Amino acid sequence: MNTLILGIEGALLFLTVVCFCLGKKYHILKQVLIVLYIVTMAVYLIWRIGWTIPTNNVLSIILGIILVLAELGGFCLSLVFYRMFFKKFQRPVQNLDVYADGQYPTVDVFIATYNEETPILKRSIVAALLMHYPSPELVNIYVCDDGSRENVKKLCEELGVHHVVRETHEHAKAGNLNHALKVSSGELVVTMDADMVPRTDFLEKTVGYFHNKNMGFIQTPQTFFNDDPYQFNLFATNTIGNDQDFFMRSIEQQKDAFNATMYVGSNAIFRRKALDSVGGFATGVITEDMATGMLLQAKKWDTGFVNENLASGLAPETFGDLIKQRDRWARGNIQVAKKWHPWRVKGLDLMQRVIYTDGIHYWFSGIYKLVFLLAPILFLVFGQYSLQTSFSQILIFWLPAFIAFQLTFNLVSEKKQTVMLSNIYETATAPFMAYGVFNELFLKSKQKFAVTRKGVNNEDSFYNWRTAWPIIVLLVLSLLGLVRGICFIFGIWASPFPKEGIYINIFWLIYNSFALILASYLSNERPRLRKSERFQTEKSIVINFYNLGQVQGHILDWNEDGARIALMSQNKNNYTQGEFVIDGNQFKFNCVWQHQSMEKLIIGVTFDDLNLSAYEYIIEHTYAQSSTLYQNPQYSNQLWHIVVKWWVDTLRKRKAH
Repeated sequence: MNTLILGIEGALLFLTVVCFCLGKKYHILKQVLIVLYIVTMAVYLIWRIGWTIPTNNVLSIILGIILVLAELGGFCLSLVFYRMFFKKFQRPVQNLDVYADGQYPTVDVFIATYNEETPILKRSIVAALLMHYPSPELVNIYVCDDGSRENVKKLCEELGVHHVVRETHEHAKAGNLNHALKVSSGELVVTMDADMVPRTDFLEKTVGYFHNKNMGFIQTPQTFFNDDPYQFNLFATNTIGNDQDFFMRSIEQQKDAFNATMYVGSNAIFRRKALDSVGGFATGVITEDMATGMLLQAKKWDTGFVNENLASGLAPETFGDLIKQRDRWARGNIQVAKKWHPWRVKGLDLMQRVIYTDGIHYWFSGIYKLVFLLAPILFLVFGQYSLQTSFSQILIFWLPAFIAFQLTFNLVSEKKQTVMLSNIYETATAPFMAYGVFNELFLKSKQKFAVTRKGVNNEDSFYNWRTAWPIIVLLVLSLLGLVRGICFIFGIWASPFPKEGIYINIFWLIYNSFALILASYLSNERPRLRKSERFQTEKSIVINFYNLGQVQGHILDWNEDGARIALMSQNKNNYTQGEFVIDGNQFKFNCVWQHQSMEKLIIGVTFDDLNLSAYEYIIEHTYAQSSTLYQNPQYSNQLWHIVVKWWVDTLRKRKAH
């Protein structure tokens, strides 16, 4: 019998590995791997429910049931995930040429703002003005200023766009947008957050889909031109993508196959009639975006996702801000479930209900992760069982499911995400998400909408103990459990547990501790000195230095604040002020530093009093660069790359960015 079981398990593992290796080339094998994962995981869970819940005492029974429920919850999430990814989907391209008669719809662009700094707002407004459209007079831009600020009003007057304010400020962002609907009349409505900068071809790539008279809204991905806290604090700028990339670029695309694309609050374009049919943007919840999209789909409007980088903005720049943002999203999803539960909203089809329920359910994964972190601690530190089995049974039932889980997700995610990377993300946020969901469900609901801080600059590094302490506590307890387990194994201390149980929990703690160590480092906020992100370029220029004459050079990177320039000169001089001209635009500057690099002299400059034409030129060639020219960065997303670079860079003196 044992030989037969081992033979079956060996065949399963072999088939799993073969499907993983060949699944990139043959989609049918990717589907076989998904089925293998579901089967092995289902067998594992049946075994878990029937044979592994401890019966030592009442507490152990309760803990055992909680652990099984957490595993069942995770399995339910994976079932929906793999159903969405079972068949690859991509929406056919629909360009503006579908309007053969030249009758293009009118477009209103809403830029929602509350307290963002004017430099951030200015580049978004200018980029909106630079958007290409066959009939520019049909496009109107409305800056929806819920802060009612005089400096924003002045900025709007200078740029020639509408400044919209309201006397009362109920319902936060949703109320702000609904007010703008009352004072505008465009057939289509674009919604942009204040920090989101549309690319010049945003309208060209999205308006065509509205030739379909039933198209309610088109969502494009939210992408970011700065490093998020995972990339920045782990020294992983060129190694991993933004933690939202997988959802924004892959999951949203697959949801589109079921007309279940989620509206994410920005970078989207709506048909006004569709919004009118649901009474405008949903109010009464702090994630009005998700609710609005769902209500439109319930009204049988078509929705779509265009998977191109057509607008980019600022990701949260500290781990504390990221946590606040995710807490808001978690609470908002619970609020939507209370007010418009997907199974109570009339008009949604079965798969739409399942996908929206899954989106709400996802936020409970913080609770599940917390259970997985605590279970081995409770065993080795506090002597409380949550699992009762033998090592041989673990190998028979758990190992095939574990390997299938790892390989299936890594294959389906197409290197845009990995299990190990997801484990770090989930571990880092688990205590906070668990608290937020529990609080919103059973204790105090948070109705106030909080805007995520943008453009945060820190001159010094600091350790944020407020976000670190739950992770530190879990890490200390995990390491204590490891020490106790090792001492039990080597007979240093008398063990009250069977050795097989100790082995299982030691492995579990090592897996958890690795993620906890990296998660604990996320609260170590590195300095961010630049006010704006830099963009690489290779523009050749002739510089006129006021004190030294003309020198040839080329720009290495730049933004609206300044540039880094390589001079075709090896001699250090007293470079102070100067100017250069690109395509008729004059750029005056002050030189703030210089250093020798190989055969070139590199100087850093800050621009001095840019005129609007020069400012527009920089925005058009940096933040708002056409998607046809922009090259999406490629990331390995490999954990060992992160660890090696993180280890090397933390040994060096940390450098400010």
